[in-house]
Amino acid sequence: MVFTGGCDDTSGSPRTASSPASMPPSPPEASFPPSPPDAAQCAGKVLDHRDIQHPDLGEVRVFLVRRFTSNEPTGCVAAITDGGRALASVDVDVYEDSLRFAEPATDATKNTFVIYNPGRYDGVLVLVPNADGFEDIGWNDPGEHYSGGRFAYYSARLAGPANDGRYTIIHSSNSCNPTCAQGATAQVTLRWNGHDYLPTE
Repeated sequence: MVFTGGCDDTSGSPRTASSPASMPPSPPEASFPPSPPDAAQCAGKVLDHRDIQHPDLGEVRVFLVRRFTSNEPTGCVAAITDGGRALASVDVDVYEDSLRFAEPATDATKNTFVIYNPGRYDGVLVLVPNADGFEDIGWNDPGEHYSGGRFAYYSARLAGPANDGRYTIIHSSNSCNPTCAQGATAQVTLRWNGHDYLPTE
């Protein structure tokens, strides 16, 4: 449609209606199932999930699951890629439904943080991304899934994220001397160094 100059337009030149600027097409959103696939070996009640940006695998959905069966660890953390591939799951002992994501779940390190409680104290489970999914938590005892793991910190809490966008982990320990009821409790602050959480100096 062509418009000619009006009373206030002395140019006399025709004007055409402007067309909206063309926008690039949006990338398709990842399509994830509402629960982990059977390949994740993490069947049960889904307590929550988060979609995170994995540095190697792209968008990944992480599920927190409370298992129904009594012959397996009560909690499970499962993850799948947007292509549907199940990543290695993480077993964790929890009391009832005491398994949740930190808020925010991921910090500037790209690690993802899960809070668990096996029945007394909270613990922090850290999902550290690698090329295949996430680093092995490294439970020391195959029958115990709440303490003694490389990236599992029982009797701990998160602080932050701080100005650098990173969480620190405040880890408490009991000397149990002469007994655990009478022992002294000490706290240490752990910071990410790119590979591990180590005590600050």
